[in-house]
Amino acid sequence: MQPLECDACGACVRALKYSWEHTAVQWDEASQRTCREIDTWTGREGRPGAPVMRCEALAATIDRAAHDGTLPVVNEDPVPTPQVAH
Repeated sequence: MQPLECDACGACVRALKYSWEHTAVQWDEASQRTCREIDTWTGREGRPGAPVMRCEALAATIDRAAHDGTLPVVNEDPVPTPQVAH
């Protein structure tokens, strides 16, 4: 995981792009307070921001960083579509 700063608010999270479909993000208390979307979401009792912990502005920052190579994509292969037996 590597530090990544949101283009919109400057919140710094740790991110890892496993594939184009799968991203892991770690939020700390400072990044939760800085993020405009996460800070205002109440979530479950005693866990501010949980379970959603998603910010559309950060998602756009991650997407841009993956496309420009700032945030490497570990596995470039697309996730296979499951075959359903009928």
